[in-house]
Amino acid sequence: MPDVLRKFAVPTTPSTDTASLLSRLEGVAAYQLEITGRSDLSPSLIEVILAGNIETLKALPGNDLMLAVPVEGGDGSFRRRYSVRSLDSAAGTVTLWIDTVAGGPGARWAQHAAIGSSIECIGPRGKVTLDPLADWHLFVGDLSFLAAASSMAEAIEAPGQAIFLFEVDEPDDLISPSLDDGIGVTVGIIERSGRSKSDPVGLMAGLAALEFPADEGHFYLGGELSVVAALKTALLQRGFETAQIHAKPYWRSGVANLAHGEPRKDDVSL
Repeated sequence: MPDVLRKFAVPTTPSTDTASLLSRLEGVAAYQLEITGRSDLSPSLIEVILAGNIETLKALPGNDLMLAVPVEGGDGSFRRRYSVRSLDSAAGTVTLWIDTVAGGPGARWAQHAAIGSSIECIGPRGKVTLDPLADWHLFVGDLSFLAAASSMAEAIEAPGQAIFLFEVDEPDDLISPSLDDGIGVTVGIIERSGRSKSDPVGLMAGLAALEFPADEGHFYLGGELSVVAALKTALLQRGFETAQIHAKPYWRSGVANLAHGEPRKDDVSL
């Protein structure tokens, strides 16, 4: 592209209305679900239960739903993506864990939406799911990744091993997974202690201190964009292969996610 054209090139934002999403996203459907329950799991984590006709929703552990989160003056096409914590097709319910650390319209919806109100959800979405061939699984990130990490860990078959390394503002925010007896579980907590949410130093130090098990492992990184990028670079520098690492940024500190729910990452390599 000539320099004169590159200077004025602007990244395009994909349309987020329902028809556009369904036409371009393979294997998804739209569901109109009702909020039937909400509870505070920890100082910064809210559980929301949605109910409706979800017989066709086949979400893999780690998948998410695109929610048409209401915003003032919006047209109903503003999206935020949240991992499916659990799915009960027989009961017709989907459970989400939504953190309030970064704030924003999704967190406000989770905190204040009326029980009985409805919301459109599109899914399943996401490419990060459990590697069934790995002998051990390391989940690293912040609270926005906890629902996906817990869901994937619960899908590990014995004899397997799950290692959690999470950075939180409040230790009570990290809800430890309850896995089958045949699954080994190690949980490491990094307290943020006032550091910037885009500062990777805490998780980097925790990762450097870990002695990884023998055999074949897989890494799952999720959370703030800059932190996820730094963690992936550190693992590659330690000699691990790209195929062993799933890296998923859920949000970006100081920058609102785009209208389709993804953080802006055009200037960060992942």
